[in-house]
Amino acid sequence: MQVRLLFFARLKRETGLDQELLEVPAGATVREVARLAEDRHGVSLKGCMVAVNEAYASPEQELACGDEVAFLPPVAGGTQEATHTDVTAQPLSLERADAFLVRPECGAQAYFVGTVRSPNQGKHVNWIEYEGFIPMGRKVMDEAAAAAREEYGELRVFIEHRLGRLLPGEASILIGVASAHRRAALEACDFLIEHLKVHVPVWKHEADEDGEHWVQGQTGSETL
Repeated sequence: MQVRLLFFARLKRETGLDQELLEVPAGATVREVARLAEDRHGVSLKGCMVAVNEAYASPEQELACGDEVAFLPPVAGGTQEATHTDVTAQPLSLERADAFLVRPECGAQAYFVGTVRSPNQGKHVNWIEYEGFIPMGRKVMDEAAAAAREEYGELRVFIEHRLGRLLPGEASILIGVASAHRRAALEACDFLIEHLKVHVPVWKHEADEDGEHWVQGQTGSETL
């Protein structure tokens, strides 16, 4: 089968290509295609992220004929290393956020933790089930972190959103920002909260005393 490879930054220079069509075995994984590309062009893809059809992909994702596979080197300035984003079924942890954010050069850390609220609009909430589009969710979070840096300067950013069924009091989202000074950390954290509640593709299915229903959401993009 045939897939289209896209190269950026140093990879574009090292291969002499911005894209190419490549014949690969049927059912090949992202990792296998990366190895073929390395052998073909004599480049190293170690440390690169990969997007398949404009959504971040894992190395073990299987490809289909006609897929677009983009190899993405870490961005300039070390911002990839200074950003942690995830959409996860695992419990969220302030301790894990602290371990990522606290650095000698960062004199301020600001956090936001969103939890399941009960009562909500006067009704007892039994649980909320969170469903998300994981690859796009991570991409939106990474883009939000980049936008926060453009506005507020050098930052470390930690964002995680929980999926699955959560009970009242359990954390559904954790946002942390570290900066040299408190004002940038506080304002960037608020910026991220407001941006993500509109743009991150996560939906809420709520059970309360009246039964189960989808929670009405917001949209920041054009709709059908």
